[in-house]
Amino acid sequence: MKTEIGLLSKKELLDIFVHHRVDSPFPGDWESIFKGPGYEFWGLREIEPGDTYKNIDWKATAKTGQYYVREYLAESYYNLMILYDISESIAFGRKELLQANIAVSLAYSAIVANNGCGLIIFADSVREYIPPRMGISHFMQILTAIVRTTPVKCLETRIDQSLGKLVNQVPESLTFILSDFMYPLDFTFNFQRAAHGTNKHEVKALQILEESEIELPPDSQGMILLYDSENGEQILLDMNRRIKFNRDRQQQLHRIKHRLSKAGIDHVILTPRDDFRLKINAFMKKALYPSIIRMGRS
Repeated sequence: MKTEIGLLSKKELLDIFVHHRVDSPFPGDWESIFKGPGYEFWGLREIEPGDTYKNIDWKATAKTGQYYVREYLAESYYNLMILYDISESIAFGRKELLQANIAVSLAYSAIVANNGCGLIIFADSVREYIPPRMGISHFMQILTAIVRTTPVKCLETRIDQSLGKLVNQVPESLTFILSDFMYPLDFTFNFQRAAHGTNKHEVKALQILEESEIELPPDSQGMILLYDSENGEQILLDMNRRIKFNRDRQQQLHRIKHRLSKAGIDHVILTPRDDFRLKINAFMKKALYPSIIRMGRS
């Protein structure tokens, strides 16, 4: 049987980083997701308007009859940005603790790898902004901000303003959005990878959920009162309708993933029962793997 992993309380998070030396839980080479000026070969893609002929791979071109250009990995330094949801729905179950554990781990990993790290706390608006900087004292500023924040009531969670803050204030970044995404995704920004690396933000969505928000267990019985912390609505759910509820919930999760994907944002779900370090590392490893160009047969 799968057992729930231990999560540190916010007080324990603060104490362990103040008084103890800890190891970084994440690798320091996530910067290789960026493509741009550099020396390490990344992969091939079809030529686009504006590409220089000096980057054409003539062997691939001769093989396929189509023009392909080479892409290279950018320089290794990057800013890691954390967009941190504090709307009231995050207070459900252990989501708030899981989100805090993940955010602090990400921030610490960036700092010990000598990269910049910043934080945007949001709900219905941007509640706090800490620009990206390096150094352990800056990490402590981020840690303190995460520890002292609590979920807030708001009529509607709005992620668009925090994405606007990111795009307008940070030159480039590897960004993680930590949220349950239990609100309309009405943002206008698009982070699809553009030619020549013109999009300077690589954005990943870490959806923080309780397992019961994904699927109700098969042995569920009786009645349960569901409360929507975003709009205050209450629904009394008969567990005999569990199958329909689970189906509707899966469709909703699919819509969230599809909306994020359309905006160029990769997505993974994390629950308190997951080992978030292993799951995020696997998620990032998948994102790092270069696309394989299938060559036509000669």
